Amino acid sequence: MPDTRKAIATLATLFLAGVVVWGLVIGETGARDRVDALGSRIRCPVCQGESITDSPTPYAQDILAFVEEKVDEGWTDEQILDYLEDRFDGIRLDPRFSGTTVLLWLLPLGVAGAGATLAARRLMRREERPNV
Repeated sequence: MPDTRKAIATLATLFLAGVVVWGLVIGETGARDRVDALGSRIRCPVCQGESITDSPTPYAQDILAFVEEKVDEGWTDEQILDYLEDRFDGIRLDPRFSGTTVLLWLLPLGVAGAGATLAARRLMRREERPNV
């Protein structure tokens, strides 16, 4: 009997977890969610490295209100970002992949690769040393 209860509890847990995951995958994002997602990708022109959703400045709140207005009007994310990029230099927190930003995208991969190589060399040296 205890094994049956455990199996039923496990199946119920898996079913409920599946329902939650399904809801997250299928669930529609609202306009406010989209505004927040866009706002987290836009750099505050006043603050250093902070998004407009995290910035307390009135200027950032004005830009966030602009984003909300354009989302309500049906603009796409790229249209909004392109519009802001035309008016502000370096407004994106996640710059596009281009010739000028290639280092921003590839440098972390290079650093991770170099770190992995150094760690592997150290482990190999340790194994080669005789234990005395």
